[in-house]
Amino acid sequence: MKSKCEKVRLIFKEQKMSTVSEHVPFMHLCKLCQKIAEKKGKYKLKPLVEFMNYWRGFHERLHIGHPNTTDSFFPVMRLLLPQCERQRAAYGIKEYTLAKLFIEIFCLNKNGTDAQKLLNYRSPKSASDEAGDFASVAYFVLKNRSPETGSLTVHDINHYLDNIATNHAEKKKDELKHDLLHLLRNTSALEQKWLIRMILKDMKFGIGENSILKAFHMDAKDLYNVTNNLEKVCCSLRDPSVSLHEIEITLFSPFRPMLAEMATPDQVEQLTGGTPFVIETKYDGERLQLHKHGSSYMYFSRGGFDCSETYGTTPLEGSLTPYIHRSFKPGVKNCILDGEIVIYSNKLKCIVSKGENPEIQAMAPDGDYTPCFCAFDILLLNDQVLSNLPLKDRVCYVKEAFISIENKIRYTKQITATTNNEVTEELNYAIDNRLEGIVIKKSDSVYKPNKRKEGGWFKVKPEYIEDLMTELDLLIIGGYYGEGRRSNVISHFLLGLASRSRDGDPGCFYSFCKVGSGYTLKELHELSGKLGDHWKTFDFKNPPVCYMMGTSRKELPDVWIEPSKSVIVQVKASEIIRSKFFALPHTLRFPRVEKIRYDKPWQDCMTIQELEELQNLAQGRLATKRSIPSEDENSPKKQRIQRERNITVAPHFRPTDVSSVEKVSEIFKGKEICVVFSLLEKKQEMERCITQHGGKFVQNPGNNTFCVVSDKVTARLQNIISIDMYDVVKSEWINKCIEMQKILPWVPADLFHATEKTRDKLEGLYDKYGDSYTEDATEDSLHKIFENIPIKESSNDYILNHELSEIEKTLFSGPSPYGLFRNCWIHLRTETKNKNIPFDERSEKFKLLYFTLLLRGANMCKYSDDDNVTHIVDLSSNDESEEIVKKQFWLRLHGLPTEAKADKISANTPVMKEQWVFNCIKKNKVLKENECETDDEADKSDDSMFLLL
Repeated sequence: MKSKCEKVRLIFKEQKMSTVSEHVPFMHLCKLCQKIAEKKGKYKLKPLVEFMNYWRGFHERLHIGHPNTTDSFFPVMRLLLPQCERQRAAYGIKEYTLAKLFIEIFCLNKNGTDAQKLLNYRSPKSASDEAGDFASVAYFVLKNRSPETGSLTVHDINHYLDNIATNHAEKKKDELKHDLLHLLRNTSALEQKWLIRMILKDMKFGIGENSILKAFHMDAKDLYNVTNNLEKVCCSLRDPSVSLHEIEITLFSPFRPMLAEMATPDQVEQLTGGTPFVIETKYDGERLQLHKHGSSYMYFSRGGFDCSETYGTTPLEGSLTPYIHRSFKPGVKNCILDGEIVIYSNKLKCIVSKGENPEIQAMAPDGDYTPCFCAFDILLLNDQVLSNLPLKDRVCYVKEAFISIENKIRYTKQITATTNNEVTEELNYAIDNRLEGIVIKKSDSVYKPNKRKEGGWFKVKPEYIEDLMTELDLLIIGGYYGEGRRSNVISHFLLGLASRSRDGDPGCFYSFCKVGSGYTLKELHELSGKLGDHWKTFDFKNPPVCYMMGTSRKELPDVWIEPSKSVIVQVKASEIIRSKFFALPHTLRFPRVEKIRYDKPWQDCMTIQELEELQNLAQGRLATKRSIPSEDENSPKKQRIQRERNITVAPHFRPTDVSSVEKVSEIFKGKEICVVFSLLEKKQEMERCITQHGGKFVQNPGNNTFCVVSDKVTARLQNIISIDMYDVVKSEWINKCIEMQKILPWVPADLFHATEKTRDKLEGLYDKYGDSYTEDATEDSLHKIFENIPIKESSNDYILNHELSEIEKTLFSGPSPYGLFRNCWIHLRTETKNKNIPFDERSEKFKLLYFTLLLRGANMCKYSDDDNVTHIVDLSSNDESEEIVKKQFWLRLHGLPTEAKADKISANTPVMKEQWVFNCIKKNKVLKENECETDDEADKSDDSMFLLL
């Protein structure tokens, strides 16, 4: 399959067309990038505008001698804004990969100074003030080893980058490496510096994409916000003197969605100018736009990425489209909906938090957790663009487009309000139900793609309001070197929690989260001054004993600090979520530093136990208080709300009430067990049972959790299993322990998942199928062992039987009585036409013959048209069947073609009678058709039942 770029190049070649990019050296573009980076403030755009004018002028000069030359600025724009390029897939290349390639290309000593600078580019010793910026470190290392000028053009660079992206997508590592080596060998050090930044998609210009687009054309930013397509922007706006009068949202073309700015409840009336506004529920999901035309669908994420393959391009495929296609009303030909894709629990009948569940795009459409689209806006309906209509009119069109389906596609809850107090009430409702927050929209606001400021949309979250969020006091245990203005400075920090200490100071800290925002540069420099002399280089092979770190290499810090020399920081976040990157199985979502607590001693750091209690209180949400309306201090309403200041947890988040449960035994005394069941009722029943027998249950597994108990593997349980920190036990084990009045040791059949420690222990006691080396087998244990033995495919069975046949030849002088039919693939044909009758419902005659053949090594085939079938044994007793068998044998004996059968029996497959099996057993060999005895010739004294035994 040729890529889109290759097809375009072939068309150009056939039409003898060329582009300006084929004539402009890549070095010219790199010099432009260097000038932009070195200039300051408003002067950064001057060299960019000059280069754009040079490009257009160069095209005019080329056009005289080469009239087919195109002037699209897209080849340059996609290199200047690599983070906005949607047509080129990911490269799959990071700093470490590039470092190894440089070492290989320039034959550097792996243990030498230059090689170590590349591999440890974040270290401040790498290259003066450029630590943390791999491209700058590479430039200093390679500037004396590379040619002064490269030989490649802008067109060549794009060509090879396209190839690299394609080869990465197709997993062609050798081709990818070849193209990358060609680029690096044919570019100068300066070109390599900017090429690296283009590959890493971080140009470090000091100006944003909006400024670069505006320099190209006044309307470029608006068009890109609508189309999300750099190539379309460059082609449509090539002439800066021509304005784009109308920018429309088009079907199947992604656009940057409209955004909301932050606000607090007491600001809403002022921000909306005292006019009515709409309050919407803010769901915890991912922004998604749905494009529909007839039976064709496309889905785009907030960043413009195509998610259609996941959700379905037609009603016949995907995890969402087949379920929502019929919900659209008959008159809807096409539409574009803006909304949020969330996770819906079919068991709990509600939307659940994304933070505690797998990725939405990985949801199974028929599982407990399924994707659900919440539509809150519409931009196009039946070819009519609606973005310029006020919100109050657009909302009506949303409900005209489709019929709501609770767990698949639904309208977002919207109410009209006018006061700040109504905003507070809705925010409290969101807090009580563990929702992310609310969104306020002016009723007369029009839809402006990618607009945040002054667009008329505002988001209100608990974390924006002082005293509503529980703040965590965490200790700085490690640091990371920053980039850009923060180069050579510890700008990000690894934070930890203290383990429980019975007396004295906490002896160990567990890594918990990473934070890099919330403080100013001034505060950062002040903190660096306090900690600077105490930082120590982190050694991956010999980590400090006072800290427990995660297994993820990228989360390990560059430096670490002794606890007694460190500082506590007060951190605010939206919720506690699962993670497998840190020492603890949880981390914070969107953490930021609220305050640096120089006044607190390091021993006052939050403990793991305090975190577990907080997590169980509100299912991970950190909004633990209600907002109070701005009314008179002594008003009855305010006093009532103050009495209800503590949160009320929604029913499906509440732990089981065990206040009335009476303890009957101490079987699970001292054991903390997390119960994860698919049905809420069964979960609560199991939690009461554990409490009744002396145990403690928790809603989420923590550091002291003994095991996780479940009745089936659900999406949430898979998430817990992926962390590989807990033994996951079947619920039957709890029942067996209660029956035996003691905690029973785990056997493989008891476990959905075992940790590495448990696996090592069980491997010495059981084989891979769960058969014990030391205990006698029982009927029940054998059934479970056989269930664990996988059913092999036919090809593997053939290999296995062939091996067994060879072994039997060495053990027996003649044919083995237990392997007589080892190389036969036999189908038992009966009078019934139904081939799917359960085995238990078969006749006793059929079962007896089936097991007789199986006992002697036969491979039993369910269907007669199986390609492997070598013999068909006919159990029919009617005369017609006997005539068919005789006729088929006669035709085959004389080399004549056999007649076609309804059950598609192969012409070369012999059809034998039931007596053939007994005759083979009697003779102890597999008889051919012409060797078979008839019923009259068979020895009447031989009892068939005796032969079976």
